[in-house]
Amino acid sequence: MSLIQEFYAGESILITGGTGFIGKILTAKLLRSCRNIGTIYVLVRPKKGKTSQERIEALFENSVFDVLRAECPQFANNVVGLAGDVESSELGLSAADRQRVINEVSIIFHAAASVRFDEEFNKAVSVNVNGVKHIIDIAKSCKNFKVGVCISTAFSNCVRERIDELIYASPISWEDVNQLTEIAERSNWTESVRQKFATAIVGEWPNTYTFTKAIAEGTVAEYAKDMPFAIFRPSIVVATNKEPVPGWVDNMIGIHGILAGMGIGVIRTMQVDGDAVVDLVPADMVCNALLACAWETATTDKRHFEDVPVYNYVSRPENSITWKRFYNLCTDYSYTKPSCSAIYYNSVTLVKSKLVFVILDFFLHLIPALLIDALCRLIGKQPTFHRLYKKISKMFGVVTFFCTREWDFRNHRVQNLWARLDQKDKELFPFSTKVLDWKEYMKILVAGIQKFLLKDKDEDLGKARQRHFILYVIHIAVRLIFVTFVIWITWKVTCGRTFPARVDGTRYE
Repeated sequence: MSLIQEFYAGESILITGGTGFIGKILTAKLLRSCRNIGTIYVLVRPKKGKTSQERIEALFENSVFDVLRAECPQFANNVVGLAGDVESSELGLSAADRQRVINEVSIIFHAAASVRFDEEFNKAVSVNVNGVKHIIDIAKSCKNFKVGVCISTAFSNCVRERIDELIYASPISWEDVNQLTEIAERSNWTESVRQKFATAIVGEWPNTYTFTKAIAEGTVAEYAKDMPFAIFRPSIVVATNKEPVPGWVDNMIGIHGILAGMGIGVIRTMQVDGDAVVDLVPADMVCNALLACAWETATTDKRHFEDVPVYNYVSRPENSITWKRFYNLCTDYSYTKPSCSAIYYNSVTLVKSKLVFVILDFFLHLIPALLIDALCRLIGKQPTFHRLYKKISKMFGVVTFFCTREWDFRNHRVQNLWARLDQKDKELFPFSTKVLDWKEYMKILVAGIQKFLLKDKDEDLGKARQRHFILYVIHIAVRLIFVTFVIWITWKVTCGRTFPARVDGTRYE
């Protein structure tokens, strides 16, 4: 076995957020690459009519476990579902399950979080901040505890231009933020007042997600400073590169939803700084780096760390890509292999100016949505496009901050970690973004979105290309009609205007 495999051999692991995007890939990777692992305990929230173990069994039906199922049909025997919730003290575990965790668990991966940027303030604090405190409390009770890793985000300190691998001063302490949430809960404020209250607290942070993640990091620094804990900060996590399935993705959040919307012709314009760097990291490489950083934190003398170690898992320092190149590469591939779900031609205008974007958004999104809904009403169908437009507008509202800025991320600890691995571990747990070929990866990313989110099938590619050609002809016709209309309006306003007659009966030229 490699050094990392030896570290995980026989160890029992607790994973929170195991039913999420990262949690699924992490669980599958541990079971595939660390066959001698002990028990993996996955914390799952109770759901009416289903036990925790039944939810785990349903989870294993996901396609991300197909390769593992073929290689090791009995893999599920190593995974146990625990009914609980990170929002509750002691994780909401039963007395028996809590004792089991205390006696057996030695490694904890805390991946549970509310990833909604516009999450209600009290909810974001309960999940993203209090969840971390509850994890630290349970870790202190574990008899054989070796290491814990809290997954944060590279944008937790997005109010700074340069972000190093260190914990910055928390915007507010764990105690104080909970006192504020208690005030909000006890009050009889209207929703509008609650939002103003939350906005005032969040301050310069763009949303409750990044704000609460910053507080969570401060909570780790305060309550786990003498423990083998690490903070892992991935940037924008996107579909897998290679493992266990190339291009695997299971959510429409962020980049995935944007690319899906562009691919089917729903999103026609975006406010983006095309020259700014977009920091993307494939999900399987994220999990590999996560497993490696846990190994390093556990096997390194605490005295070598000045504070809780932070790992910025980002791509910019070693292999950057701009928004413009990212869009062009994705578009080039989508033209070669268009989506079967397209409802309009894939043509997107990226603009940096907010004013220009507002104008284009009106003509390219709102007006078509209203016209199509009006047509749907005439033919007796349910109008849905204006509702879709409002969802897209809401998404733009939360992502524009990140599409029009860039950050100077530093990742020396991650680079040193990669250099420290032996060849076998580098082959088993590859995570260096330096060797990532963006052109090839964008093909994988777009194909994955088409396959796993839009449910396109390879056998329908011929029909998709025919549809793409027809939509292109329609697109050209619409542009010609629009240009003709603009020219006609301009002519009517200027050259085609009729002037009043002179006194002698002739007209002004």
